[in-house]
Amino acid sequence: MSIKMRQLVEREIAHQVIVDLLKAGYLLGVYDGEEVTIHHSKDAKKIEAALFTTDGDWIFVYTKGDDKKDSRPQYWVRLVYGNDGWDVINDYTVHLEPVIGKGTATERLIEKYGD
Repeated sequence: MSIKMRQLVEREIAHQVIVDLLKAGYLLGVYDGEEVTIHHSKDAKKIEAALFTTDGDWIFVYTKGDDKKDSRPQYWVRLVYGNDGWDVINDYTVHLEPVIGKGTATERLIEKYGD
């Protein structure tokens, strides 16, 4: 797979994760390894724009009713860039399995591009 194609696959999967999490009612943030650049957001475009500025990001996942002044997430998804594309999701908290794990749109997209 070319570098350009890998990057497109990474972006498509990251987009699906964001869509699925927002659809499930979560608020999202982005941690780029140095700082939390977005807190408690429902704006998919801003969230996506904050990704891919480093070699990896964490999508912070907040439940409704969280104190918006507190940037600590309840859950998270770790994205690592530069491998095979389909494996951009490096890890996530088990609580998110029903939203982005087995049997979900995210999993089907990963399987589409995976080995």
